[in-house]
Amino acid sequence: MVIISTTYSKLDQLKYKDSIITIGSFDGVHLGHKKVFEKMDYLSSNTSKKILITFDPHPFTILNKKQDKKYYLLESINQKIEIINSFEDSLIDVIVIIKFDKKLSFVSASKFFTKIIQSFNPADVVMGYDNAFGHKREGDINFLKEKYNNKEFKLHIVNPKQGNNREIISSTLIRKFIKTGKIEKANNMLGRFYSVKGKVIRGEGLGKTINFPTINILPSNKGQITPISGVYFVHLEIASNKYIGMCNIGFRPTITNNKEETIEIHIFRANIDMNFYNDEVNIYFIEYIRSEKKFKNIEFLIKQLKEDKKVCMSLMAKGV
Repeated sequence: MVIISTTYSKLDQLKYKDSIITIGSFDGVHLGHKKVFEKMDYLSSNTSKKILITFDPHPFTILNKKQDKKYYLLESINQKIEIINSFEDSLIDVIVIIKFDKKLSFVSASKFFTKIIQSFNPADVVMGYDNAFGHKREGDINFLKEKYNNKEFKLHIVNPKQGNNREIISSTLIRKFIKTGKIEKANNMLGRFYSVKGKVIRGEGLGKTINFPTINILPSNKGQITPISGVYFVHLEIASNKYIGMCNIGFRPTITNNKEETIEIHIFRANIDMNFYNDEVNIYFIEYIRSEKKFKNIEFLIKQLKEDKKVCMSLMAKGV
């Protein structure tokens, strides 16, 4: 897969013929997005390139107020590339990442798409039912139908994909699930476990004193959504090694009542003296166990942690 980072003004430096393109932010790269990519793959030939055109940073982070930007994204651009690259059968050949800024946000859909046609000469354009581009998202499927009417390319509209409960899969709904502790529902729509990357940092060592040693995680992507406070069953990847454990996200009200939220993970079957400091970690959130609570004292907390671990171990035994 080829990755091209460019700007709107430099798009005309790219020259493709008879390509198959799609345009969008594709935040979360969920099963609805994958349906779009599979349609592109179905249309492709040995000579046509399947090209995904996306934006970085995500337009939301440029167009909305500062207080709204934090904890919005489902992944970084690098995570997005990793996920797409992991799909079987090479669903996408080329990812074109256009730098998004305030100036680009005022470019009309007509002007933007004219440059897209000049650069990629698409034979087919595949769009999700709610995809849109250009100033005020005016470049939707109705715009493409009315302005081009299949004259310069063939337009393919991909209908929404439904989740297990017949809900339409969307990045917005996945964000809502993650923010409300419904991580299993989010995972079902993503088609994989929701993950957060970070670095292991030094904590206060309080976990060791109650026989529940933890590693503390500083998320790498400050704009990514962190699941709601509570206890989770998680899988981990650290330095290419895989682990299983339970994660607490919150303010540790029983012990310290922090003002800032922390992410702590107790790793099962890990040597208590293992040193993970400064290691990169990928946390996969498998199942939500319970909400964060303030206990009467440390003894009650320890008792609950043992119960939480039993729940996680039972899930592990089931192969979850």
